[in-house]
Amino acid sequence: METMPLDGALDSIPTLLGLFVTIMPDCLLYDSWMRVPDTWTPEEVASYFGDLIRSNRAGLKALRSWTEEMQVTIEASEHLLVLREVGEQFVIGFVFARNTPLGLVRLHISELMTMIEEHLPSSARISRPRAQLIMDFLERYAPDPHAVIMRVALMTGIPPAELREGDDFTQEQTDMIEEAAKRILGIDQLAL
Repeated sequence: METMPLDGALDSIPTLLGLFVTIMPDCLLYDSWMRVPDTWTPEEVASYFGDLIRSNRAGLKALRSWTEEMQVTIEASEHLLVLREVGEQFVIGFVFARNTPLGLVRLHISELMTMIEEHLPSSARISRPRAQLIMDFLERYAPDPHAVIMRVALMTGIPPAELREGDDFTQEQTDMIEEAAKRILGIDQLAL
């Protein structure tokens, strides 16, 4: 990992295939490590791992059994995924080979979590303009993400180049972008 110096510890666990650190609630990649580089797209994995945790939280709250000490384990045909929250700011996603014994996975995760938490900033929320967060959300969830910038540009009058790279939006522009996003997605409120 570049941000967190854990390469030696991660390399010493042969069944660990990848580790992804996601910043919540935006589901953005903070850092990643993969045994075989270019196996997965880290930004995409981090985004979906964050979404899984968000859905899990909502499901547990609906059951009135939500707790801050939560872990999601998914057993797939080739991988064993474990997602662990660190406060409300981070999700750590571990990808192990499927044949790794669950007890060994728990032991490795326990040891790694201690090291990982030491290297995470106390306030992980990366300050990004709300308009950028909305555009990222749209690109992830809009039914036609390839055309979403053009649709927002047409609805708001903001040029597409500014929507792609802009981070200096006025409050009025941000409100217009948010209204356009809600219309595109057909929802009353954005979950950001």
